Amino acid sequence: MTRTPRLRQLVLDGLSRSYGQHVALAALDLEIEGGEFIALLGPSGCGKSTALNCIAGLIAPTSGTISLDGRSLDATPSEKRGFGVVFQSYALFHHMTVRANVAFGLRMRRLPKARIAARVEQALALVQLAGQADKYPSQLSGGQQQRVAIARAIVIEPPLVLMDEPLSNLDAKLRLELRTEIQRLHRELGLTTIYVTHDQEEALSLADRLVVLRDGVTEQIGPPDAIYYRPANLYVADFVGFRNAVDMTLEPAARSLDDAGASPTCPPRQPQQAFDAA
Repeated sequence: MTRTPRLRQLVLDGLSRSYGQHVALAALDLEIEGGEFIALLGPSGCGKSTALNCIAGLIAPTSGTISLDGRSLDATPSEKRGFGVVFQSYALFHHMTVRANVAFGLRMRRLPKARIAARVEQALALVQLAGQADKYPSQLSGGQQQRVAIARAIVIEPPLVLMDEPLSNLDAKLRLELRTEIQRLHRELGLTTIYVTHDQEEALSLADRLVVLRDGVTEQIGPPDAIYYRPANLYVADFVGFRNAVDMTLEPAARSLDDAGASPTCPPRQPQQAFDAA
């Protein structure tokens, strides 16, 4: 399987989706470079899954465009986009073995049987399921089933992998293990990935850049350190975990702290022994 990105650039230009008067996603502008890991982050109903489904071609945007390497995808049906998709619910074929599930996309592309077999074995090895090929999904744990879903998504060597809350059905230990596996696969294969999550820790640890959404509106786009240490507004700060907002007032003539010639200060930290002795 290829170790270099198969996508040069994906561009979302004013991507929007409405349902009657309800705006689920409002004018998302985003340029994604090959090999990037992008996390769409926000609470339920913020528009992150709507954006993912528009990119996948599962729903049509109300307005805006999606371009892959300069080519519009607006009229391209989902099955022709060639993206790998990993769903929250695994979406495996329960009447098929693990091997058959992973091979499904390759069979639809009518690849030679020998090539399919080789690619499937390689994909299963990558997700550490080489010994499980002849089992059925019902014989696997939730974490193993999601590994099968990931193998099925990457075996077709897609230009883009879309993941919609892939870890939310797993317990805390399995989430951490599989998160590490997703990160490893992304690096090893040079995957370009868009990952939907409401979990701040997942997004901050996995992504090269985060898109923080609220009620369909983009609040901030940036790398994890910028989102965490330099949130664009109080909503972003609160969502990533800050609870120490401080009320302050600037003089009317000063538009910023710099204009006022001042900067916020806090008292020096007390030595640890002072707390121990208290």
